[in-house]
Parts: sequence; structure tokens; C-alpha cells
Amino acid sequence: MKFFSRHQLLIIAAVLLGSVPGSILAQDGRQASTDVSTVMAADATEGEADEAAVQVLHLEPPIALSRLESEEAAALIAAFMQPAPAPQIDNPQPVFADLSLEQQAYLQRLQDIGSYEQALEELEYEGGAWSQEVALELETLGGLLLQQGEFEQAVTVFDRAVHINRVNHGLFSPQQVPLVQRVVEGHLALGQWKEADEQQQYAFYVQTKAYGPNDPRMISVFEDMARWNLTSFYRGVDEDPTLRLLETFLLYRAAADTVGTHFGPRDPRYLQLLKKTADASDMMMRFALPGTNVGTQANPNMRLVSEFAGRSTRPQGGGGGEVALARIVDFYADERRPDTQETRIMLARARAELADWYLQRERRQAALRTYEEAWQALAESDGRELAQQVFDEIVFLPSFSSFAAEKKQALGLNVDSGARIGHVDIAFDVSRYGRMTDFEILSQEPPELRRIDLQIIGAMRDRMARPKMVEGRTVDSPGERYRIHFWY
Repeated sequence: MKFFSRHQLLIIAAVLLGSVPGSILAQDGRQASTDVSTVMAADATEGEADEAAVQVLHLEPPIALSRLESEEAAALIAAFMQPAPAPQIDNPQPVFADLSLEQQAYLQRLQDIGSYEQALEELEYEGGAWSQEVALELETLGGLLLQQGEFEQAVTVFDRAVHINRVNHGLFSPQQVPLVQRVVEGHLALGQWKEADEQQQYAFYVQTKAYGPNDPRMISVFEDMARWNLTSFYRGVDEDPTLRLLETFLLYRAAADTVGTHFGPRDPRYLQLLKKTADASDMMMRFALPGTNVGTQANPNMRLVSEFAGRSTRPQGGGGGEVALARIVDFYADERRPDTQETRIMLARARAELADWYLQRERRQAALRTYEEAWQALAESDGRELAQQVFDEIVFLPSFSSFAAEKKQALGLNVDSGARIGHVDIAFDVSRYGRMTDFEILSQEPPELRRIDLQIIGAMRDRMARPKMVEGRTVDSPGERYRIHFWY
């Protein structure tokens, strides 16, 4: 089924690709013009056929070498080394007891498919081809076909179930959405990314029609569509990712606003969504192609985006991440909140994250002023020693980044996927303005991999770090030593 083109309904356009782009490196990697791609192109030009030269796909958060033995570091490493969930296999029938579990499950599904096909014929004869009972049987049959790898048949079956659902419940009934998602699953398994995207657009459109953009049930809908866009971005779908990232920003902002309106800022989702809003705005400002026009209301696509997900379509400057981070500061600065040390520390960190935003935008004076305000306020309320503890380490930017998990899921990076993980120990200097220089690779594991050092250093040069603070002032920090785990 084809419902909407990207130009007709831009906000709900997203697509998944099966290839892993080499240009997306680390949490804040650049487009194909990075040092990494240049290095790999030079390697190919030299004609070196060395299998040990690999492409880094993702960088995990760096861990200070001085803290490698800490419980915090151990928990962080264990988290990204978790295996993928094991597949669930139904209990086998005794007649298949001499076969493996996989063979038993396969043959059992074949029997079930035959049973459901017979049941469908009986239901159609008794109740008609458009009865709701037929839709329920089709849903089960489609699931079995997906498990069997019969993806084309599964798509056809689920498609028919969607039509029956619409006949019984209405054109925009939300009951059809789970079925549409199964259609998406089938298209993705077939590599039919355009078709999957059209179905995803349709599912989003149905829910906006069924609930309206201000309904609290739209919070999860906005988030799901934003995650779809993130997956599409990390898969490298678009030549120009600007509009997709703009959609992501608007969707997260709409979700945060809806939570604030219906449940208030004390809802735990509120601050999380504000950080995702800031992260999406930051990503857009870093990855949007130069000269792309995204902020004009004269563009009909932008007007349509605004109708679904917010008022202003400008995430730049004061209209995006800065506002979201300032709202987090206001949350902790609210005089109605209990005046505890934990609250004051969180306020200092929120102000520091706002300063991080300024630093990444090359607004140095605003950044330094906000860092100093954060340090001084905490020192006055809780002592200089505590303030020094909070600001005694560099912090890699963006500090509010929250999309690493989405990226790893999009690229299929886990210990069971065939992707491998290594690490480098690296030393570098950090200036009082957050620039990292004078890199030195101290060690590497596995040691035989080529070009890893240049890729890691290239990715680190593109990043910034919140500088250390001493007595309320940012200072140069030479000789920082960290371990960085990488997927390849």
C-alpha cells in the first residue's frame, strides 16, 4: 500500500537501510569529509591489501585510566558488552523429540500454518471474508510466516488484516497500528526500505488523526517516530539529513511539551525528553549540510511539520537546544523544590551543560561566564571543596548526549552480532576552551589492527571537552589519559 510521499508528509518520512555507513564515527561523528574517510581513501590509493585495516564504527564513552579499576568503570564496560537477547523457541511437540530445538520449532510452525489456513477457510465460509475473526487469524498466520522466513507472504497476509481492521473499526482506528508495524517488519526483512517507510508514515498519520497532536497518548507516538528518524540517520539514508534531523528535534520537543502540559515537569520523562530535544538540536547543527534552508514557515513542508510537532521550526540558536537546556536549569532552580545538596549539585551540572552548549557553538565568553556561575553558586552554598570535586574532571561533549543506544541498535552493534570491540589508551591535552590537542596512542588492543590510531585521533579532534575548573576558572589540562573502547 502506498499512502504518502516524503514531500506530502515530511514529518513522518523515515527509512531503514541495511548498509553501515563508514562516515558515521563515534557519538558525534562527521559526514564523509572526516579525517577517517580521508585516511581510508588514501589507504586504498596506496593499493595496500591489508585485511587488518578496519573501519571503526562507534566509540564508547572514554574512561579515565586512573578510574579503570573503579566499580563505575566496570559497570560501564559491562553495560556495552551485554549480549543480544536470546531468541525464544516454543516448547516442541513430542513427535519431534529426535530433532534439534530449531528443527522442532520449524516443523511445528509448518503444522500451525496449515491449521490456520484451514481455519481461515472455515471462518470466511461462516462469517464472510471481512469478519474480525478472520483478521485475528490472519495476524497469527502472518506472525508464523515471518518466523518461517516467508516474508512476502507475511506482508500480504498482514496487509489483508489491515484492510479488514479498517472495514470493522474505521479508516483511522488505532487498532490497526500493530498490524501496520508487522507490515513494516516484513518489508524490512525483504530490504524494501521505501515500502517500510511508507507504512511507518501511515502508522504515524493514523495515530495523529485518531488522537490529535495534543493528546497525551501522542507522547509515545512522537518518541517512536523520532527513534525511527534516528535509525534512518545512523543508517545513512539521506544525502542531506537536515530535514530528518529537524523532524527528530520537533518530535522530541513536542513530546517534552506534551508531558509538561499533562503531567507537569516533575514527571521523570520531562527532563529526559528535554535532553533529547537538546541532543537532536545539537545533531542537526553539526550534521546539516551548509546552506540548507530549514527555518522558513513559507515552506509548506515546514508548516506541516509545525502542525504536528510544535510552533517554531527553528532549532538553531535560542530556539532549540539552548532553550531546552535552560528549561532544565529552571527546573532545578525552582524555589518550590526542596533545597537539598543533591538539588544544588544537579543545578550546577545543569548550568554546566548549558555552558557546554555555548562552548560547542563557539560562544566562549558566554560559556566561561556560565561555568563560573555554576562553580561559584555551588561553592557559596556547599563549600569550595565540593565545587572543586564536581568540576575537577574534563567532560566529553556533548555532555547531554543520549542517542548512543539508538545508534548501536541501528548499526547492530553487540557482542552477538559479529561486530568486535577493541580499545586504545590515549593521552592528550585539553585547553581552557575545550579543544583537545597533542594526541598520543599509549597502547592498542588488538595490536595488529592498522589505521585505528588515525581513526580514533580523527574522531577526537572533531570533539570538544568541558575543561577542568580551579577556583571557579577553567584551566588548561595537559596529559589527560583515557581508555576508549571502539566497535569495528
